[in-house]
This record gives sequence, structure tokens and C-alpha cells, in this order.
Amino acid sequence: MIPENTRKEANPSADREWRWVWGLFAVAVIARCVMALGLNVWLAGQEGRTYLIAGDADGYWQLAQSLVAGEDFSLYTPPRYVMRMPGFPAVLAGSVALFGDSQQAARFVLALLTSLAVFPAVWLARRMHSVQAGRWAGAIIALMPLYVGFSVTILTECLFATVILWNVWAACHWIQCSQPETAWAKTLGWAAATGLLAGVAIYLRPSWLLYPLCLLPSLLLYRPLSIGRAVVGFLVLSTVMVGTLLPWGMRNQQVTGHFVLTTLWMGPSLYDGLHPAATGDSDMTFFEEDRVLDRMSEFEMNQHYKKLALDFAKENPGRAIELALIKFWRFWKPWPNAEQFSNPILGLIVAVGFLFLVVTAGYGVSVERRAFWFVFLCTLPIVYFTGIHLWFVSSLRYRLPAEYPLAVLSGIGLAAWFGPRTSSRETGDAS
Repeated sequence: MIPENTRKEANPSADREWRWVWGLFAVAVIARCVMALGLNVWLAGQEGRTYLIAGDADGYWQLAQSLVAGEDFSLYTPPRYVMRMPGFPAVLAGSVALFGDSQQAARFVLALLTSLAVFPAVWLARRMHSVQAGRWAGAIIALMPLYVGFSVTILTECLFATVILWNVWAACHWIQCSQPETAWAKTLGWAAATGLLAGVAIYLRPSWLLYPLCLLPSLLLYRPLSIGRAVVGFLVLSTVMVGTLLPWGMRNQQVTGHFVLTTLWMGPSLYDGLHPAATGDSDMTFFEEDRVLDRMSEFEMNQHYKKLALDFAKENPGRAIELALIKFWRFWKPWPNAEQFSNPILGLIVAVGFLFLVVTAGYGVSVERRAFWFVFLCTLPIVYFTGIHLWFVSSLRYRLPAEYPLAVLSGIGLAAWFGPRTSSRETGDAS
């Protein structure tokens, strides 16, 4: 057995890099805990206000309370059993079970969990470019003001973004392991990990469902690819992802009579973005006014609104295109859309952060242009969500999860701009 001091002397660079990773993680946790403390204090001084952003947050908290109490996983009356995916309520339920019915405590739990995004950011940038790139990417994830602020709201965005980044990290390994000389166990292991993480992400937000299919171009762009391994790996990935979602689908079969892997809220959400009074922003008052659940099942309601939305788009193509352009601007707008965040200083901070990310990530794309499969992998989430939200309502909230993979390219761009490239292999890459 090699003594501890001998082992460290044998590879000091690797140990130094691990200290960097854990240091960036600690910075991320501290920044988010400070934000959680500040938000808790501020909300305590706002009479009658419980959440920074109400609406969805209250629904998630009610579902978490229901899980802890062993009650039906449903919202409102008549009950909506398949309105939300159970992932985020389950995380909140864990906080409630451990620390009681305290949103203040839940914000600190979210501060810790969302800080885990630092690890895949560092590892991806270091794997594809350099040690310096990994440090830059990790620092962006740890300290970007928007990420720090949103991490401690009772909303899915930053936790979803964290799982997305882990999913991209696993997908990168899977694609690189699809070479003929790679052991089958390694290829299939990374394919399974990618499928599992995709399933976890879908449990947080159903919009991630088509991600594995969208991975195919990145896979095919990888030049050392073995087609046979790629096909088998993709089948394993898809099987594991569906298997991860299977318990939820079976539960939905029991409560609604229909096997549904995601939710029965897509129809109303689509109609929210495509109807005569649509503006690109969310306004679900039509649902309360229509009261369709008084005469329809939850499944029928979903189909009803989906049909209305698609019929509107077919009958009003000009307006549908106009709405798509409005949503595109709302998605890419550098500063917040919501009036409650219209403070000029806040808007400036968010806008500068986003423009910094886009410019540096753009330079990172030029640096890594020969590894186009990797560029595609990191830009896929933001292109994917842009496309989705040309149909559904759009805002900065829906863009935020897709920004995390861009931070990897941003780290590469900054490393290329400010310093010489140092290979990750020189530091005992453990990513």
C-alpha cells in the first residue's frame, strides 16, 4: 500500500485541481446560502407574501406537503392528478421531512443541491479544453447573479438546470465511448447513465422528454464513431430513460385510466401560448373561466386544449408566426420580462451577465469548432428550448436551464482568451 504522503507527491497537480473543484463548490454554496438568508429575511418583512414568485411555487409546496402527509398527489378542485411531474415536489418533501414545514429551510436545501452544477461544468470544460477552462466554467456557475438568485426560489429552474448539466456531462462521455476500441461495458454504462439522468431531468420538467432524440446529430458528428456501438448505446439510453419514468406512467394509468409518461397539462400550456388573446406571456385565467373539468376528465381536458391550440395555429398562421416572434424575443431578451423585476439595476445586472455569457460562449464555439459534436452538445439545450417556446409561452425563466451548458463553452472561451492552453491530461484528469 502506498503511503498517503507518497501518493500525493506522485500527482500533486491532480490534488490541486480537486481542491479547486471543491473550492468552487464551496463558493457556490456560500453564495446561495447568503442569497437564501437574504430572501428569507426580505420575505419575512413582506406582509402576506410567502414566495418571491408565486403561482407555480405554491403548487409545488402543496404537492410536497401532500407527499409527506401521504395524501393524494393532486392540486385544486376538481383534482388534477397529473398536472405536475413529481421530481421537484419530492425534493421539497425531503426538506419538509427533515426540517419541518419550513420554506426557509427548503431554500438552504436548494442552495446545496443547485451548487452541484459546479462539478460537471468544471469537468466538461477541462475534459475538452484545459484546466483553466474548467475553473472559469465552474466560477461562472458558482457566481452568476441570476443563477445564485434563482437557485433559492421554490421553483424548478436551477435544479432542472443542474440535472441538465450532469446529463450533458454523461452524454459527452457516452459519445466519446462509442469508439470501436472502447470496452462495451464502458460504452453501455455511460449510455445507461445518460438515460438515467435524462429520466431524472424529466421528473423535474417534462419538456426534456425529446432530448435523447435530439442527441443523435451530436452522436453522428463524432468522427471516431462506431455505428454499431452508437445504435446499441442509444437503445440502452432510451430503455433506461423510459424505465426510469415507468413507475410514474403506471401510477398515472391507475389514477386516470391512461398511460402517461409526463403530465396532462401540456394542452392548457400550449393553449396559453396559442389562442386569440395570447400575448407570449402566461395568463391562465381562461382555464378558470372555462371550467372544463366540470364536464371532462383530466385526460379529455388535455386533449381539448391541445386541439384548440393547434386549430388556432392552423386557422391563424399569420398570428401564430407573430406570436412565435414575440416569444423568441421574450426568450432571448437579456433582461427580465416580468414587471416585478423591472428594477433598472436588477435588469442591468441580469443583462450584463447574459451578454457576457453569450459573447464568451460564442468565442468558445470558435475555439472548439473542430470538435463540432461537442459544440452541438452544449448548444443543443438552448436551441431545443428556443424551439419549444416558439409554441408555448416564453420568458427568461424558460431560458435559464439551457444557459448552464453554455457556461462550459464560456469557460473555454475565457481560457483561450486569457491564457495558454494546459491539457487536462497533465493534471490527472478525473472527470
